[in-house]
Amino acid sequence: MPIQFLWGDEDYLIEREIKKIKKEILGDVVNDLNYRVVDNPSFSLFSELIRTNAMMFGDVVLIIKCPKYFLETKNKETLDEKQNIELIDGLQNVSDRVHLVLICPTPRGEGKKPDARKKLYKELVKIATVKEFQSYKNYEEYKLIPIVQKMAQEIELKINQTEISSLIQTVGASLRDISNQLEKLKLYAYPSNLVTLDMIEKVVCSNTDIFSLVDLILQKKYTKALEELSEILQKEHYLPSLAFIQTTFTNLIKLKIYSKSYSSYDLSIKLNKNKFRIEKELEKIQNVSLDELIRLKVNLTNAEYQLKTGVLKDPLLAYETVFFDKGGM
Repeated sequence: MPIQFLWGDEDYLIEREIKKIKKEILGDVVNDLNYRVVDNPSFSLFSELIRTNAMMFGDVVLIIKCPKYFLETKNKETLDEKQNIELIDGLQNVSDRVHLVLICPTPRGEGKKPDARKKLYKELVKIATVKEFQSYKNYEEYKLIPIVQKMAQEIELKINQTEISSLIQTVGASLRDISNQLEKLKLYAYPSNLVTLDMIEKVVCSNTDIFSLVDLILQKKYTKALEELSEILQKEHYLPSLAFIQTTFTNLIKLKIYSKSYSSYDLSIKLNKNKFRIEKELEKIQNVSLDELIRLKVNLTNAEYQLKTGVLKDPLLAYETVFFDKGGM
């Protein structure tokens, strides 16, 4: 398998391609010995990584996220002639049993491309399989419809073109956002697997609303958060948004705990998240105590139980309990 160079601003498609490569090469046997992901390594580590030798047990898949070596940004890596030669030599002599995948994500919607003037890039494209994954525009429904149909089929969901068009108009062209909404629709449609326009009107909401809601909760702007929730609950059942918020707070608790012992770089590897996203999330919870995050998580779990058992009938009242019940803390 040749070296792969994956770039573009549609991270959802890049992640799917990585999963495909991992499956083709490693099958179901994936461990720390045959699969590794490294984010923006230093020059010395980069040079060391591309000279990795396969273990005696089989092939190795090595994913290296390295935009700073190929994009013109303020964080770019400036290489001298000797360093360029060292990296190019390493790439030209990658072991046959090491499947090297270089990732160059670009900022969404900014139209950035790898800098074709860089010597490293010029030599890389001669020996690598280059694949571009650019995001779609909201008006490109004709391109998105077959993709969304395939995404739905993969989770055993039926959705027609009219419904897909409505979904795109509501959510936008981000495939990750569309994927999240398809999962919510699958949950709502059960035991059926057919999506209707009525379901989209009731269930689908912009992920921007949800992310904004989480920020308001972290900032303790509970009155504003309840107003946002009221609007969301007019469009969807309470369970999808509650599940999303619960998962988010579970992840924030993990991040808060791990941040005491790990750097943002180490966290990005441990939690399999982009380093930039990790740093942004750390900023959001910087002034939020671990006890407060746990309080909210416990209250969210209690609220879900009370709603499902009928102890509480009104989701908004349940959220009020989440925000204001101190639970003896």
